[in-house]
Amino acid sequence: MKNFIYLYNGRSALNFALSNLNLQKDDEILYPEFSCDVIFQFEHKKRYNYKFYQTKENFQLSMNLLKKKITDKTRVIIVINFFGIKQKLKKFYKFCKKKNILLFIDDCHTFYDLNKSSSNDCDIKFFSPSKIFDKIHIGGILQVNNNSIDIKKIPILPKLNNNYIKLLKGKIKKLLLYEKIKFLKKRPIFEDENFFESKFIVKKEPLNDAIISKIKSIDSAAENKIRIKNFKYWKKICKKLNIKPLLKVENIKHGCPLYFPALCKSKNQAIKIFNVGWKKRLEIVSWPTLHIKQRKNKRLIKYWKKIVYFPMNKKYFNMETF
Repeated sequence: MKNFIYLYNGRSALNFALSNLNLQKDDEILYPEFSCDVIFQFEHKKRYNYKFYQTKENFQLSMNLLKKKITDKTRVIIVINFFGIKQKLKKFYKFCKKKNILLFIDDCHTFYDLNKSSSNDCDIKFFSPSKIFDKIHIGGILQVNNNSIDIKKIPILPKLNNNYIKLLKGKIKKLLLYEKIKFLKKRPIFEDENFFESKFIVKKEPLNDAIISKIKSIDSAAENKIRIKNFKYWKKICKKLNIKPLLKVENIKHGCPLYFPALCKSKNQAIKIFNVGWKKRLEIVSWPTLHIKQRKNKRLIKYWKKIVYFPMNKKYFNMETF
């Protein structure tokens, strides 16, 4: 039976899961090389050993490349369902069970009706609805599928709940017309892999009932209709710009994807698209903020500099963007 625990954000959910595993000093965690630095932001005094494995250029999992990185010290493997791509994990999950390895799924790039989810070939899943929906300012979800994982450290809701501080900041941004003001500034340097560094925000407290109710009230089916229309729109834009979309519509039918990724011919073409987007008040971005070790990976950085990510959370399909 699924067990959902509601926490501050996606990285807090991952932290909470790892803190309940009693990992030893030499135990290793495997992450895909295209991992954002936020999932390496552990709570204070926590240090884990980790390695990276390579994925295919379309973000699909390569079992051969992944298995090459597994050692006797591997205890946890994290697989990312990039932008809602459902990785085929049934056979691999059986392999992990034989090897006594826990399989974690990072589903922070998409959101869907969790009660109807059938893709549970894993021990742990974690979500980040606050990353995907503008009206949800905080909120991560931990889904525990494996009853043998003993969740001992149940978080306690503090008397002074700083969840409300985050909510207040979100409302202030709307009052100050934040979306309009930010485009008056100089465009962020999306093309520089060292420009961004995610803030350390890992919290132990759970969400209060009001925020949980707000997350549960999301009509993901209605939200996803907009994103499917956006998908078709961005696909036309890709054809017009002669760039390669990295998502297929079947990848997103089950849920609301965070971005629409596309591969440019060169980094210069990517920069031109960033510039046009900013001028049109459309935030086309780079992703992820790579772990500092991965920024030294020349092959990966060369590829990273050619990818652009189109937003999916609003009605863009009626805009004359390009």
